[in-house]
Amino acid sequence: MQEQKEIAACAASGFSCWDGVSESSLAQALSAPVTECMEAALIDGNQYSRLSFRARSDGCLRLALTTRSAYRHQVVKVFVGAMADRVALSRDLRERIHTAVQEAMINSVLHGNLAIGSGLRDSLEGLTTSHQAIETLLASPQIARSMIRVEAIWNSSMLYMLVRDSGVGFERDELPSSGERQKADRSGRGLAILDAFCDRMALLNGGATIKMGFRL
Repeated sequence: MQEQKEIAACAASGFSCWDGVSESSLAQALSAPVTECMEAALIDGNQYSRLSFRARSDGCLRLALTTRSAYRHQVVKVFVGAMADRVALSRDLRERIHTAVQEAMINSVLHGNLAIGSGLRDSLEGLTTSHQAIETLLASPQIARSMIRVEAIWNSSMLYMLVRDSGVGFERDELPSSGERQKADRSGRGLAILDAFCDRMALLNGGATIKMGFRL
């Protein structure tokens, strides 16, 4: 009961709850004036308290969701659409943002929360094995409910997109340099794609957070 009161109070301050069912319900949950949205499956005493959703100024949009939903639904498409309702984006910029954030989301789901090796995506057999491994992992409630956060922050000149997973990340000396990312092939966690589509890109928290910058 107390938790429900807290959620209701936050709703009046820009907080919303997504049922995790469909893209259409996510679009509704992210509609203005919402600035903070959390999937219902994550709202328990511990995670709700830890995230501490509060009303914030204009220029931000945040979503916390489960790994299962990030894998099953076109979350990035809906999130970028909701952001475009708040920020003027050219068609080219919107496509660049969508491509980059989608690649970051794939990295966060597969390599961050599910710890699936990137080498499995190099062949048809590997893709089949990868799919089977993903389905097995998502059958575990603990893994399926592990958190991914997507955040947009903007001002008059820059838009920053952050995708944060719950994985362990890399040690600092294991993080690839910009030059190494440019040489990476398809199995290189898609970091070269991010460099190509973003105006700025950084790996934070050992790579568990990908920060992408776009000039407006």
